[in-house]
Amino acid sequence: MSVELLEMRVAVVTHDPNTNRPVLILKNEEAGKILPIWIGPYEAYAIMSAIEGVEPTRPMTHDLIKALLDAVDAQVERVVVNDLSDNTFYARIVVETHQGTIEIDSRPSDAIAIALRATAPIYVSKAVIEVSGADADVDKETRDELEGMLESLTPEDFDFDKPS
Repeated sequence: MSVELLEMRVAVVTHDPNTNRPVLILKNEEAGKILPIWIGPYEAYAIMSAIEGVEPTRPMTHDLIKALLDAVDAQVERVVVNDLSDNTFYARIVVETHQGTIEIDSRPSDAIAIALRATAPIYVSKAVIEVSGADADVDKETRDELEGMLESLTPEDFDFDKPS
């Protein structure tokens, strides 16, 4: 049985004003689809750091994972947000090794932080998009607003140690 996947990219990481939690917005412009995923502040920082190309003085967890994969000559082929159950998203990291392909269970935020560091594509199951209720067309105004948010955000926007 084949699962239909839609390639997506990180459109923006912002704060949900209702929950005051970071929310990751994935987007496929061609299909006009977006998928919001609420994530933790550490993961938001890790994703924004990768997008902004911030080099930490010491490796963060996602940098360490990427370094370990490089050390054993394994490559992240792709990540797939493959399930939504009880309001929780699930993902798989697909890794190519000398012994073959392996799939590793992951939270979507961690998988995406690793994919960004590995320049690997991000996919979402079309079934997940349908079940999530995010199967709506993205109009030009929404696309422009998301792009504006992405351009104005920096990793420091997710610095949870600074006073509010």
